[in-house]
Amino acid sequence: MIAAVRVWTRAGPARVQPITGPLAAALLVAVSGLTRGECGLTTAGLRYGLAGAAVIALGYAVAVRVPATRRLFRTAYPRPWRTALFAVPLATVVFEEVAFRGVLWGLIDRERGPAWATGVTAVLFGLWHLGPGRPWTDAVVTGVAGVVLGVLRDAGGGLPAPALVHWAADGLGVLAAARVTGTPDQWAGPQSGDG
Repeated sequence: MIAAVRVWTRAGPARVQPITGPLAAALLVAVSGLTRGECGLTTAGLRYGLAGAAVIALGYAVAVRVPATRRLFRTAYPRPWRTALFAVPLATVVFEEVAFRGVLWGLIDRERGPAWATGVTAVLFGLWHLGPGRPWTDAVVTGVAGVVLGVLRDAGGGLPAPALVHWAADGLGVLAAARVTGTPDQWAGPQSGDG
């Protein structure tokens, strides 16, 4: 099922991804045979997530002001606020966190413990991010991120911590890029009178 979602996210229309991500996540939980707690569907870890998101926000705030790191923010998003607050959480974070730190992590943890769950899901998370035109270093970086997110899942006891940190890394990254590139927000698309 996870592979089918990966194909859909590559080939399917982008406008429906914020709907299909949560639906696929719910279906994955339903067929997993895990309890809600084993899937991490609790409020446990919220403080870890908020602290992690604050650290990431601070990091981005510094990075957009330092000339040497500003050049890392080259991607321009036509609708940065919509992308950060709507597309990233619904089309990316919900499914990836439920799949990797929820269901897969829970299944492996049940059989082998949290260290194995973190390691295996981190490798799979890295491989998930391989794709045409993307360097293999993307898989390494996201694999390392998967370790951090897995540790947060274990320490916090649920998905709020990794989900908030994942959103902060991606969503706040979009807003930081918009700040550096000077992209005006076009939440609903071109306004009347725009060329």
